[in-house]
Amino acid sequence: MMRSRINFAPRSWRGTVDSLGITLCLCTLVAILLLAGVASTVLGLLQQSERLKQSLQRLQQASSKQANLKPAPHLSAIPEAQALAVNAAVQQLNLPWRDVLNAIEAATPKSIALISLEPDAKAATLRGHAEAKTPDDMIAYIEQLKKEEFFIQVQLLKHEIVEQDPNRPYRFQFEVLWEKDKP
Repeated sequence: MMRSRINFAPRSWRGTVDSLGITLCLCTLVAILLLAGVASTVLGLLQQSERLKQSLQRLQQASSKQANLKPAPHLSAIPEAQALAVNAAVQQLNLPWRDVLNAIEAATPKSIALISLEPDAKAATLRGHAEAKTPDDMIAYIEQLKKEEFFIQVQLLKHEIVEQDPNRPYRFQFEVLWEKDKP
């Protein structure tokens, strides 16, 4: 004989849950949570899509406004004096500083004290002031500069003994020339 279930109690939430079983209830709960997550994601994507549409409309309006603007009036020519000054500054900036300083550094021994270096980009020359302890050190330095491949000409312009200094160093001035075409 078959077993029959007779339940005379009125229907309630708890009775429904008990009759379905715990596994079915958990599956239903998980499905509800998944549906809530999917609904939240879809809602976020719809809001983002609406924001993007509004941004696109603003950009289209701005670009149409810019298209309607008149072109800028033709600019006047730069005065010649200003153009020459700008070109001189650009030429000075384009001076091959790294090569010049590397060549000077490679040729300068510890016995020579460089006082100043004055470049002239237009003439591709560098005038230097330095001190040496002896005249032999001074001459050796000039000869070393002449051996540097970057320089095409080196000249000793003048020299003197500094009498006021107790060490009496030789202060001298030299000039180096490099090719303008070299980088």
